[in-house]
Amino acid sequence: MVIYPGGTYKPVLTSADGLASPSATAVRGERLYITDGGVPEPHDPKLQTARINFPALLAGAAH
Repeated sequence: MVIYPGGTYKPVLTSADGLASPSATAVRGERLYITDGGVPEPHDPKLQTARINFPALLAGAAH
């Protein structure tokens, strides 16, 4: 979820993206790391990574 300074927010990753039970996040530069505990079936714990598109996120802040 992206939370903008004014308090508005929008989800950017969901279960459709493979998140089952995210347990922690970390950001380093333009990389986002999400640990997923895999609690519900099929119990598939994993580390997911993604590149953050800061210009696109900041463009959404104007809405």
